[in-house]
Amino acid sequence: MVKPSIPSMKTRIGVGAAALLAAGAMAAAGVGAASASPSTTAPVSAASPSHAATGGANAAKGAGGLQAFLSLDADSPQAAGDRAAKAAAALVKHPQLFAKLPAAVQADVTTLKDAAPADRVKDAYKIKTTALSGGYGAEIQKRAEALEKTATGLAGLRQELRTAFSSGNPGAGLQQVADQLISHPKVFAKLPANLQADLTALKNAAPADLDAQANKIKDTALNGGYGAKVQKMAEALQKKAATPST
Repeated sequence: MVKPSIPSMKTRIGVGAAALLAAGAMAAAGVGAASASPSTTAPVSAASPSHAATGGANAAKGAGGLQAFLSLDADSPQAAGDRAAKAAAALVKHPQLFAKLPAAVQADVTTLKDAAPADRVKDAYKIKTTALSGGYGAEIQKRAEALEKTATGLAGLRQELRTAFSSGNPGAGLQQVADQLISHPKVFAKLPANLQADLTALKNAAPADLDAQANKIKDTALNGGYGAKVQKMAEALQKKAATPST
């Protein structure tokens, strides 16, 4: 009879981490309280044994959301702070989720929710630094550290993509992107199957074929061959590439 309490305790810790991460998820998606779906709260309501059994998976699922806070710097644009504040407000309006947070997180999220526009970046950045320093506990710190590493890598990928889209010879740059994406299996697995296949082909291409393979990927992305989401990203990259940098 002692054993059931052990997973239950782990689930509660994981749920607390997931609750904070859910706030970041909402910030990343740019949603407010009104558009947060009931599914945000349902998975982390550890009210029944079935929820307890899936708590770890739900915590892992919500983990990516903390990236919205981890991407913030002390001098981030106002818009980033505004998105984080909206996420905080949405979280506070979901009592079942909010109650799972450590008290220190509840206090900081509430401060962010009520912050004046000029203070939002500072307050959101505080959540990031506190999470990374262990101020919200070891579970959240561990997730924050792993996510920051991933977020840093993805930021590098975005820069590589911009460079490739602005180059007349995109082969080498996109091959590097392909190599990095493939080395992150969880990220790579979320890509459309035909994009996975083309990136794998590009990674393994001979030097003489790199530009042709890379241009095929660019054209397919821009024409919607990998789906609307990838097309939208490709169009944004092309737009940025067409804007002369100063």
